[in-house]
Amino acid sequence: MNILVIGGMYPPMRTGTAFYTQNLSLALQARGHRVTVISLEVDETIEDLGLDVRRLPAIRLPMKNFFKHFRICSLYPGNWFRVRSIADEIDADAVLLVNHYLDIAFPAVFAARRKRIPLLCSVGTQLQSLNPKRDRILNFLDRLICGRLVFPFCSRVIAWDTQIRKYLFDVQGEKLADKTVVVNYGVSGDPSRLLAASHDYRTKGIIVGVGAVSEQRSFVPLVRAFALLHAELPGLRLRIVGHIYYDEAIKVAHALGVGNAVTFLGELPHEQVVMEMSGADVFYSSLTGKYTAMGTATVEAMLLAVPTVANTPLDLLGTGTMENGRHLVQSLDFEPAHIAACIRPLLLDEALRRTVGQGGRDFVSRHLNWQIVAKDMERVLQESLENG
Repeated sequence: MNILVIGGMYPPMRTGTAFYTQNLSLALQARGHRVTVISLEVDETIEDLGLDVRRLPAIRLPMKNFFKHFRICSLYPGNWFRVRSIADEIDADAVLLVNHYLDIAFPAVFAARRKRIPLLCSVGTQLQSLNPKRDRILNFLDRLICGRLVFPFCSRVIAWDTQIRKYLFDVQGEKLADKTVVVNYGVSGDPSRLLAASHDYRTKGIIVGVGAVSEQRSFVPLVRAFALLHAELPGLRLRIVGHIYYDEAIKVAHALGVGNAVTFLGELPHEQVVMEMSGADVFYSSLTGKYTAMGTATVEAMLLAVPTVANTPLDLLGTGTMENGRHLVQSLDFEPAHIAACIRPLLLDEALRRTVGQGGRDFVSRHLNWQIVAKDMERVLQESLENG
């Protein structure tokens, strides 16, 4: 198949969606498909790893404290025709749009409609807020814009996991039920280098959290839990990696007297993120919104065999079911005492760290690798072609 993959975020942007787009494209190409990627221009340069990547001009809006990577491309009329022209040039059989909420979706719809080929939308991001009023506004905009201008033109909507599917049904209604399918995601890059890493389970006294520090991933509950643990283990340190949109966790750390033991490292190159995770006793992940998931960093930590504590539903993938205490430690409550109680045994017991770390690696290796994801995506693409 000739597949046109379109996404508003792509490396060197360091987001889960950007890495998903690159890795899925590489995996589909490795299966013998001709893959062309369309994304947006960026200031940095990066090796495209053998992929045919085309960049569209875009306006970068100054929204540093809200959405670092926000760009507008559909205001350039030429972009609509560039996308259509590329679809014609490669004789695309299908268009695969990655995420639905950025304005690059509209040129993707235009190209698929004009060429009369299937449009599939792969959704990995929920638009949600902890503020009830803002959450209702986001849901309304999602229904109004995406529900009318994107999803009706999709032959398939692909949810990365069962929480994304639930979000889509809650916001868009059951009208998406017949066209939505779950296809999982995989670890960024070549998993062999992560699998080759030999994790040292001797006590290091380090907890690591990774992800953009935002309202949905504030890290405030973790900082409060860390303060409880630090009182028992004074040498304990917490290191948080990710662009800081929301500084409440920093304020809380200083207010609780653990500011010197908590380090906010900001956004780091991917290799440094991997090093930070590899050097930790425990990796902690949680989303504080209505819908939770297992992000790219969590998958990588598990593949590195780092014991992971997360508020992830055990049936998240819709395929294999994780086991609490074997593949990860599930922490569903945001009360600091509860989080501390989930982390404490891992800090104190090397054998438990090894059990959970190796169990997480085994689970991810079986269920979250790009070879399986690409094969599943290939099947969905083929079905869309056969059904017209």
